[in-house]
Amino acid sequence: MFLTDRKKSKDLNFYEVLERRTALGEGEMKTLKILRQGFEGEQSYDRLWDEVGHDHLLIFRDIWMKVENATLQIDALIVYGDRLIVNEIKNYSGMYQYADGSWSVNSFQISEDPVAQVSRTAGKLIRLKYGGHGHPFEVDRKVAFVNPNFNLTTDTEESKNHIITRPMLKYYMRNVARRRSGADATALSDTIRNCIIEDPMALPEVDVSRIRTGLYCGRCGNFKLTLDRYRSHCTSCGHQETIEYQIVRAIVDYALLFPGQPIEKGSVVWLTGNQLNPRSIAFNMNKYCRLVRRGRHSAYEIDTSDIEELLKMKGYNSKYEKRKAT
Repeated sequence: MFLTDRKKSKDLNFYEVLERRTALGEGEMKTLKILRQGFEGEQSYDRLWDEVGHDHLLIFRDIWMKVENATLQIDALIVYGDRLIVNEIKNYSGMYQYADGSWSVNSFQISEDPVAQVSRTAGKLIRLKYGGHGHPFEVDRKVAFVNPNFNLTTDTEESKNHIITRPMLKYYMRNVARRRSGADATALSDTIRNCIIEDPMALPEVDVSRIRTGLYCGRCGNFKLTLDRYRSHCTSCGHQETIEYQIVRAIVDYALLFPGQPIEKGSVVWLTGNQLNPRSIAFNMNKYCRLVRRGRHSAYEIDTSDIEELLKMKGYNSKYEKRKAT
């Protein structure tokens, strides 16, 4: 079973919001493309597990861990019996070669080495054995290449031992799924849970002058909306959203774009382009945010930058909501 959710990473959410509110530079567009491609690959990997079945396994997805002084980011960590399996998920496509510890694509050498990456992660996980956790275990590692358009040639059999390409991925999963988790796996998973941390990576700083303010359509991104008392209406695709939803999106956008700054009512009013009643913004900030500083310029925080999760946590149930088309 999946023990953790697979959600868009903090940096993917950041670049998607930035894309909505400014013209991205070349480097930013490249980063966003890589992040989207990676997330799509992870979703593909999860779907394969759903097809194969994973009821008797314990699978952590998309977690950050602190093990002694090491910080780890793990795409998938499978627990069964006295064994951990680290899966590094890659969504590469094209003709790749792996020789003498170096990777190249179409004869051009690249800096990233997925096999070395997953090996480092596995090596750091072994430290859990010696940290007083009391659960002996072994660690296996595989790089899972999920894209069917990925082709690889390698120079050694040892390299192949840690690589699973798309044609063999279901077979590999079925073989793993024959295992049973058991009491040892449950105890080991508890140890892992105690090491999980929030994503510690800092986001890039944003120049305020780049940011386009105002409300936009959640479906097509158009900023040309008409507003009534309770809903916004997109003039491009006709999509409707509640004003409450628009305010929460603006709060989340601000938190993602300026993570080091407190969320104040004036900041959200600014980001919405002064299109909404400040009293409505204040009301919804008190509903969806956590007050961290009281006073003339009260400051707030949010519990999650995942807008759908935040709405669910805070009981969003507007009678004015129109079913959002997908």
